[in-house]
Amino acid sequence: MRKQSALIGWPRYDPKQYRFAMPNAVWEHKLKAVEFVVFSYLCYWQSRVKADDLMPEDIADGIHLSEATVKKYLPALVSKGLVTDELNLAQDFQYISGKNFFTLPNEIFLLRLPPTAFMVYAYLLLIEDRRTHTCHPSYNTIAAATGVSKNTAMKCISVLEAMGLVAVEPSSYLDKRGMKWKGNNIYTIQPVKIAVDKFYQRQLKQLELDTKRQQLREQRERFERWQTTSALCATIETTATSEQYHPTSHCAPAERPCVST
Repeated sequence: MRKQSALIGWPRYDPKQYRFAMPNAVWEHKLKAVEFVVFSYLCYWQSRVKADDLMPEDIADGIHLSEATVKKYLPALVSKGLVTDELNLAQDFQYISGKNFFTLPNEIFLLRLPPTAFMVYAYLLLIEDRRTHTCHPSYNTIAAATGVSKNTAMKCISVLEAMGLVAVEPSSYLDKRGMKWKGNNIYTIQPVKIAVDKFYQRQLKQLELDTKRQQLREQRERFERWQTTSALCATIETTATSEQYHPTSHCAPAERPCVST
């Protein structure tokens, strides 16, 4: 009997193994982009291990920001009641159940997304149709929800598209008079594996480029050393030749003996 192959698309295994939950209520607090990323990492951390031994430097390493930046934004999360002083999630967010949450892929922290792009991506996941993995908010809607400007929202969408996290399709519609107008973009959330593969390809390409640059730098240094050595040898040889053909150049002229007649 021929074995039926699985359809290409979203993986069909337990989402708890590769995604972590974020409470919908987090959007009510109007967090800044860095605050949102820090809170997201705390949600991820708690879904994997206990957060008792989590330190600011651990968060900084996980979200690829400086420790000073993390320490700057942590007090805001504490003052808003999202995080405790011990860097645990507040009691209301420790056990997320029901339908009042959305999920992010664990691999999102590997991709080194700018905080604003991270936040926009999270918003698209919040409002996506779970059956089709699509959504079509306007740039103004994205900007209002995430607290960034419209231009920043547009740039973030371009970043997400370039990284392979979303596919962007323009849309249009007809009004009552039959006039065609440009509609909101349709965003399709891509499997995160596409973005991860692209990221590693870029990393590998950059590594190859850095290796090539290092080789060229070493070749140039060897050539410069050879030029310096050659010039020095040429100077020594010229000096030696000059002294050979002009033996009296550095000596007083010999006195001619007198002969009596």
